[in-house]
Amino acid sequence: MRVTSKMMNSNALNNINRNKTNLSNLANQYSTQQKIQRPSEDPVVAVRSLKYRTSVAELEQYAKKNVPDAMSWISNTESALASVNEILTSMNTYFNQGANDTLETSERDALKQTLTEYKDQIFQCLNSDYAGRYLFTGYRTDTSLTFNEPSKDTLYKITEPFEFTDIQTFTYVKADLNFDDTTTAVDYASKAATSHKGYKLNLAYDDIKGKDDATYKPVLRYGDNAADKLDLEVVSVSDKDAYDIGSKKAVLIQETGEIILSEDTYKMLKDAPKIEVDYYKDEFNKGEVRPEHYFDCTATGPDNIPLSYQKPKDQQIQYEVNFSQSITVNTLANDCLDFKIINQIDDIINQIERVQKVENKLKDIESKIKNGTYTCSKDDIMEAKTQMENELALEKSVLQEKYGNGITTTTNAQASVNKATADLGSRYKRLELTEARLEDQLTSFNEMLTKNDTVDIEDAIVNYTAALTAYNASLNATAKIAQNSLLDFL
Repeated sequence: MRVTSKMMNSNALNNINRNKTNLSNLANQYSTQQKIQRPSEDPVVAVRSLKYRTSVAELEQYAKKNVPDAMSWISNTESALASVNEILTSMNTYFNQGANDTLETSERDALKQTLTEYKDQIFQCLNSDYAGRYLFTGYRTDTSLTFNEPSKDTLYKITEPFEFTDIQTFTYVKADLNFDDTTTAVDYASKAATSHKGYKLNLAYDDIKGKDDATYKPVLRYGDNAADKLDLEVVSVSDKDAYDIGSKKAVLIQETGEIILSEDTYKMLKDAPKIEVDYYKDEFNKGEVRPEHYFDCTATGPDNIPLSYQKPKDQQIQYEVNFSQSITVNTLANDCLDFKIINQIDDIINQIERVQKVENKLKDIESKIKNGTYTCSKDDIMEAKTQMENELALEKSVLQEKYGNGITTTTNAQASVNKATADLGSRYKRLELTEARLEDQLTSFNEMLTKNDTVDIEDAIVNYTAALTAYNASLNATAKIAQNSLLDFL
């Protein structure tokens, strides 16, 4: 094969260009520490880099944003439930004290005020929010659990479900004694206070609408058929026979939200497939719970447009915390605390007020005896005093019974709160384990990304130096070749 000078020069120039290109690539690696500058330089490295970067971005989203946000949500929820638990513990202490000791008037006044504050505070704790999202309201994170302002322009029709075990056997005092100078001792003796047993259901709310308007008549449903219902007569707590309903099947006491049942109704409900009460309420105080967070209900506002709500259930707000792994961060208010505790507080407060009412009547009689400001015989007023003392003893006995019921209710409520707290704790622990695993994965993927994308600085220096030597050698060799030609030997 004949080799010409032109061929040698051409090959030498090609070698120089090849070495220069290699030197340029290695110089870029040396200065940037990146293996490639364009995907076309090494498609395999480029594809791996894209995959690793996508994985790292996802892991950072999970580890740096989703998991911390979920942990903060759960921590705030646990803090709210811890506050509720502390309130229930304090209430339990008061109920124990009341059940085992006859408190003085001043102590009962203080307890009534304390219980009222506790009732408001319990649901204020559950009204907590995190970053503008309410924690215990399911998907309605923009709606507070309680009314932030009094509401008097929205009519709610509430459907409240019950179990047969929700029916309470209670004691009530029947008395019709007021001091009068014209009443004799025999009459006072005939009006002696007596205690009786009854059956009742406590609605979630008091001040029920419907006493003066048949349109809003409450209904107790005990089956799936339209005929399986009782229309409830609405009475006032001030009625003499509000609790002694006689032959009536069931009545609703408007002010207290108590449904008093006859014995026949009680027996009938024992085998009922379901128990529901439909009733209306249009006035809510600040701090009262919105019905839509606990019950099926409809609401009609000033615009007369009805809104239908279903009781929140299975409304799980989930965060994706890893590849194909989600965790529920929220807890529903109706899952961790029901209305029984509020009903129990109202029961005790109402009974304290009954005791105070009798005490005031007794003090009035004692004052008249002390000052002699009565016109009847001494026997008459002393009999009135005796009967009033008997009535007070009975009312105090009922109050102690309600304190005992309060102990049971708060204990059950604490068990429910503790269960919800334990569930939150297990979820938080899972998040901690997930966070640790994500950190490990993030470290591993960052290492793989670094190995895939970057060159070792020592190798870059060595390779660059070798390329530079080769480049200089090609220049030197080409210079020697180019010096000689055929003309030099003619």
